[in-house]
Amino acid sequence: MSIWIPAREISITWSHDTRYWNWTQDESCSAEVAVLESVCWMDIWKNVNLRSLPLKTSYSAYLVFKLKDDAKNLERVFASVRYVKEISEGCIDQGYTVLIDTKSCDEGARGRYPHVRRDGWSEIQLGEFFNNLGDDGEVELRLFEKDDLKWKSGLIIRGIDIRPN
Repeated sequence: MSIWIPAREISITWSHDTRYWNWTQDESCSAEVAVLESVCWMDIWKNVNLRSLPLKTSYSAYLVFKLKDDAKNLERVFASVRYVKEISEGCIDQGYTVLIDTKSCDEGARGRYPHVRRDGWSEIQLGEFFNNLGDDGEVELRLFEKDDLKWKSGLIIRGIDIRPN
């Protein structure tokens, strides 16, 4: 069982302020998407209750996105998938490197790379989790960059796709 989470249901810091993010209909997918205009501090997340997923199943979560031609400073960001009740003080911003804008990356850059989907959108794996008995509460799916305060722009978010492995 796959779960689709549209962009409007994802928490995006500053998404209420049109100086930073805009919401628009994308004709290629007939969906409302979030368009990053310009932020220096990016945080995108969704908490998912594990009781809504089949038990004893391993999942991967993917951010589905496109980049505008003039996208900036999205080469390296961080992603994480973790159980909310296991997040401890001081470990809030831990994740691993994902490479969103690969055309601007150094050759041989280390991290997870995006893949183009059949529908023409790209996806990047945020991480994996296992839903054992559904009693682990919520899992947090997150993409963020808060340390490199360069202004980022040009990311178009369609949603998050959660699929069994």
